[in-house]
Amino acid sequence: MSDLAVIGLGRMGSALAKALLTSGKRVTVWNRSQGKTDALERIGALKAETPAAAIASNSTIIVCLSDYAATSVVLDGSHGTNFLEGKTVVQLTSGTPKQARHLERWVESRGGIYLDGAISAWPDQISGPEASIVIAGRESALASVEPMLKLLAPNLSYVGTDIGRAKIVFNAALSYFAGHWIGFSHGAAIYATEGMDVAEFGEAIAALSPMFADDARHMGLAIAGNKFSDPQSTIKSVGVDISRLVEMADDLHISPAFPKFAADLFRKAEEAGHGAEEHCAIFKVIRPR
Repeated sequence: MSDLAVIGLGRMGSALAKALLTSGKRVTVWNRSQGKTDALERIGALKAETPAAAIASNSTIIVCLSDYAATSVVLDGSHGTNFLEGKTVVQLTSGTPKQARHLERWVESRGGIYLDGAISAWPDQISGPEASIVIAGRESALASVEPMLKLLAPNLSYVGTDIGRAKIVFNAALSYFAGHWIGFSHGAAIYATEGMDVAEFGEAIAALSPMFADDARHMGLAIAGNKFSDPQSTIKSVGVDISRLVEMADDLHISPAFPKFAADLFRKAEEAGHGAEEHCAIFKVIRPR
């Protein structure tokens, strides 16, 4: 019997298993494509022929698959009513709060204990100082696996017993990163089209990181307190700036999709009467009451 099982060996799952093996843990691994176990077997992993075998021989099961539907397919076999009795399932697959709550009921109905987590790191960062995991579920269950999770991510944040909270945190952050990735790519297109070095653009944005952090804190406080009336910048002024991005995209013959989307949101916020308010009052359009 090993210390735990890792089910799913994509880039992230493989990184998790490798980090645990490197730390001295005995790890059973399973993946639908069996070839992905080879490299891990060479450093000491035990290969399970089926998910059922991986589950049967371990009390802690880490799941890192493509989505919750894949998790259901892999876990839901002819295992008997209580095949998860006494076992802790740690779900680290991306998904939604609704899916996490459904899977918690499913695991508990089969005798298991369920924790739901979200990884904030690239595979290459696993076990390093940048890696973070947000985890939700029973605190007593977390206590039994916390040392193991901290081998994967030193920054472990417990967000309570509501099993959906880890995915709330993850998806809220993902919405921020989605804008970041698209916005950076649009800016890079401006640089490249104008003949400037995109690597220099990356450095310029990195230098602004402290300002972005301060603005994130400021917006969080403003939205939480519904305080939008003392702005450093307004919906109207930002909307004008973004409309220029649309014009510039047309001039440069690059896609205007991103600035058009943003300009439309700011226009709707101004039309709703928020033009003189803080730029983050756009929240009122995204979440109308």
